[in-house]
Amino acid sequence: MPLLFLLLIAIATGALSAHAGRDELRQSSDPVWRMETFLAYALFVAFVLLPTAIYFYVFHGDWFLFYWVDTARAPWFWGLLGGLLLLGAASLGFRLGLALSRASRDLAARRITVGTIFIALAVWPLAWSRLSVVGSYRQFTRDYGLIAFFASPAFYSGLAMVLVIVLAFGWLVYRVDQHTRDSV
Repeated sequence: MPLLFLLLIAIATGALSAHAGRDELRQSSDPVWRMETFLAYALFVAFVLLPTAIYFYVFHGDWFLFYWVDTARAPWFWGLLGGLLLLGAASLGFRLGLALSRASRDLAARRITVGTIFIALAVWPLAWSRLSVVGSYRQFTRDYGLIAFFASPAFYSGLAMVLVIVLAFGWLVYRVDQHTRDSV
């Protein structure tokens, strides 16, 4: 999964997580970081989204960054930057969902989530010329030794991680929605 795709997914999941916990977010006077909805989403980001980004950066770093930079030149910098961008996108998505939920604009929160997921999916066909092959920056710029995406480990690990993300997030939304409805 390329970084841009994961950033958009982080925004969408953050907004939808806040929407799922809208009852708690509307009625609680606690700071956001102490609310169970936020803590559940933070665990999802820490145990699912961030490890996914780390995996793709470590094993397919140049592909993960669309071959825009050579990750071999400053690996810690690009990895740290990617992780911080992912955390920022997740925070932005949750804050956006929080603001819309507190303003009772549930339809807007759902529309933003669907729109962001649509844009995330549009990353693949729009960037297919870069995503269709997997290799290093040097291989990409010199056009040798590249592996077709569908025959690469990035494809198979991406399928597995998409399944994990969907299942984990589905469970998160279900549990947060049920918990906040039961406790409020």
